[in-house]
Amino acid sequence: MRNFHISRSFVAFTLFSTILVAINNANASEHQQVHIALGTDETEMVITWATIESIDDHGVVNFGTSSDNLTDSVTAVTTYFEDDDAYWYNYRALLTGLKPSTTYYYRVGSKASSWSKVFQFKTLNSGNKWLPSFAIYGDLGIENERSLPYLTKDVEKGMYDVIFHIGDMAYDLYEYGGSRGNNFMRMLEPIAARMPYMTTTGNHEKAKNFSHYDARFSMIGDRHQPNYSADLTDRLNNHFYSLDIGPAHIIIFSTEFYYYTRWGWEQIRWQYRWLEDELIRANQNRKERPWIIVMGHRPFYCLVAGDKCNRKTLERGPIKNGVHYDKTKKSQLNYGLEDLFYKYGVDLQLYGHEHFFVRFYPVHKNVSPSRPKETNPYEDPVAPVFITTGNAVRYFIYYIQPTNSL
Repeated sequence: MRNFHISRSFVAFTLFSTILVAINNANASEHQQVHIALGTDETEMVITWATIESIDDHGVVNFGTSSDNLTDSVTAVTTYFEDDDAYWYNYRALLTGLKPSTTYYYRVGSKASSWSKVFQFKTLNSGNKWLPSFAIYGDLGIENERSLPYLTKDVEKGMYDVIFHIGDMAYDLYEYGGSRGNNFMRMLEPIAARMPYMTTTGNHEKAKNFSHYDARFSMIGDRHQPNYSADLTDRLNNHFYSLDIGPAHIIIFSTEFYYYTRWGWEQIRWQYRWLEDELIRANQNRKERPWIIVMGHRPFYCLVAGDKCNRKTLERGPIKNGVHYDKTKKSQLNYGLEDLFYKYGVDLQLYGHEHFFVRFYPVHKNVSPSRPKETNPYEDPVAPVFITTGNAVRYFIYYIQPTNSL
């Protein structure tokens, strides 16, 4: 039986109302919104932050293994983002040559402006002989962030190795001239500056062709990414990438390509071909990393026939079965993902979008297959297990426990 720990989905209990007062008082030249992301392996970390106004200097990360001896430094790549009333400066720095399973301390800023407080992070263990712990959720807003204080406490205790936020952020990042996104990123800083905060897109990131989302995050994935040898900004791919963590090969992809085709069809084909290449490579390396896990935003399956989200079954069709690009001729791209993930033995699929938690039995083509005399369907399952964990939350939806389910 495969033994892999996935943290509980976060459920809100008490309102954390004081944070919105503090985060609106940020200075425009302050180095803020600090967050980190995994690099290609445990020896790298990407540090990202922002200032609202120019600092007339290069952004820098000072870091080291002691909080009072930050002897190493990396100069960040600076980019300017502007969209209507929204504008800010982004800074991205790639730390390399880090030691596995080691705590590092760092600060961001510049001599000409100011420095942030000193943050810390711990690099991942190397190899595959350890069991990582993840916090995984979607659909975290700024107005009802009840789960955040519990997540913050867990992060401070070191309960997780990586956080995965699988779409829908802030509601929405671009609103109020981007100030909602700024406040959201400041709200995340206590956890995202300390622990790798890995993301993908949801439907609420679609505005302006996902530009606000792309400006704020820095996912680069492993060495098999197409642009691995390029510089940091060219390597960024916040939509689909993969990671090797412990005994798992983790694939992050965008469900949203299938729904916003006004920006083109090619991204569906590019992602599909990349996914198949990743899955082939993952199966070739299955002795080293037996788990194949995929994460996206919109789930393939919903809770139970007749409930609210299952009445929107057509929404699931494109990602499961492929999309039509010529409705008159019924031509189809045939880039549906359910058969692809089943063919290559994906073990676990995690999604958000629906604001509740549900774990399905192994399922394929709306059927839960089983072996003769099977007692535990989750022990070496014959189809992927689906988990929806979209209750981080924006708001609550209460459901009566169903009497039966897939």
